[in-house]
Amino acid sequence: MTAPGTGKIRLRGVLTFHSETGTEGGFWAFQDERFITKNTTHFACTKCHHYWDKEKDPEGPPAFDDSDSRYCAPLEHTFELISDENWSYDGLHILHNGDELTIFSKDDSSVVWSGTIELTTFTSFTEHADGWWIHSDQNGVPRHIWATWFFQEYPAFLTPAK
Repeated sequence: MTAPGTGKIRLRGVLTFHSETGTEGGFWAFQDERFITKNTTHFACTKCHHYWDKEKDPEGPPAFDDSDSRYCAPLEHTFELISDENWSYDGLHILHNGDELTIFSKDDSSVVWSGTIELTTFTSFTEHADGWWIHSDQNGVPRHIWATWFFQEYPAFLTPAK
């Protein structure tokens, strides 16, 4: 979809706080809804936490050595989906200065913020939001409010600057 009157690509999705090993904190990010799918194949046992990818192993999870008592016996697992959705890295957009963002209320009925991303950056391990190390703040928005929108995955439109 294109942003009205601009000819630029406008993406629809959800806000997220992206952090993983090696990022030394987290980034304010956006997940494009085109890369969010319903999870029907990734499970974990609620008792022993054994992971099962049903697509990879359609006949059942791989068995462990019987001497490893941390895991259930093969027919004693209680599997549940590990999440409702799968998010692809292909849809992940770390926010950058100049991006245009419109954030909607959780029920998608009203705009709670709209504007251009203008981040003030920090050195690693100096600033946090609710105990999570962050790399930047959005100028003009109180940190606790900005963080809530991302931690609670509010719906949004993103028009990337590049």
